[in-house]
Amino acid sequence: MEQLLQFLILPVTLFGIEAIRAMSLQLVLGGAGLLSLGHAAYFAVGGYFSGIFAVFIAPALGITDPNLMLLGGLIFGALSAGFTGFLVAIPCLRLQGDYLAMATLGFGEIVATVFKNVEAVGGTRGFKDIPKLGSIGMIWLFVGLVFIFLKLFYRTGVGFSILATRDDEIAARSVGIPSFRTKVIAFSVGCGLAGIAGSFFVHTLQFISPEEASFIRSVEVVLAVVIGGMYSLPGSILGAFILTAIPEAMRFAPDAIKDNRMMFFALIVIILMIVNPKGLANLKNFRRGKAAIAKG
Repeated sequence: MEQLLQFLILPVTLFGIEAIRAMSLQLVLGGAGLLSLGHAAYFAVGGYFSGIFAVFIAPALGITDPNLMLLGGLIFGALSAGFTGFLVAIPCLRLQGDYLAMATLGFGEIVATVFKNVEAVGGTRGFKDIPKLGSIGMIWLFVGLVFIFLKLFYRTGVGFSILATRDDEIAARSVGIPSFRTKVIAFSVGCGLAGIAGSFFVHTLQFISPEEASFIRSVEVVLAVVIGGMYSLPGSILGAFILTAIPEAMRFAPDAIKDNRMMFFALIVIILMIVNPKGLANLKNFRRGKAAIAKG
């Protein structure tokens, strides 16, 4: 039993980090209706800058307390990712649909290339020897805090403006909602939250590579949000769980499944989306609809 608990610590920790990252994209994708295919870049920016703070800046400032170092890293990572998102949002959010997706995808590749060429943070080898800070309890505390923050954020005037712009931008403009500004705010806040997830990631694994900004990583977090349900915060957490738990559980499956677990995982995702294309958070409504049809 003790060995099982020890084994579960890392997957549960990574699940918490993935949940924060998924909720950060839910604000951008489900809240503002912006298709970003480069969201992993802000996760990587937050992770790298948090590592830079812990390795270079904190010692220079004489900060040795692990809690203060973690707090500084989280703030530094979130602000750097949020500011990067703001700089990208200004030109890119004038685009829509596929054009916006391509622009954000290109930015993700730029971030990965930049980190590959900065030797101070390891270049292509990755940024190593980052202090191990925080704990599983701290990460899950932030999962709760991010969830509550976004719930309250959606109920503010800015939050309602973001939702109104998503639903009908022309109608939102006609009643005086500055649609471009609300989209920039949603994008920047979502990127900042992704930076928090990146900070926890580097201080858990003590390592980050430029691959964390790649297109594949962005697709993974989009998948978590879509599987769970784009318009649901609990759905994003559920999607993060599916994305983390199923591949991990398949490690204990028979060899025929274990050796091809990503193929089987892809098949499970396809089945889930065919059965309920609006996401798992909508499963209850889907069942009610089926029951109503049956009674019909």
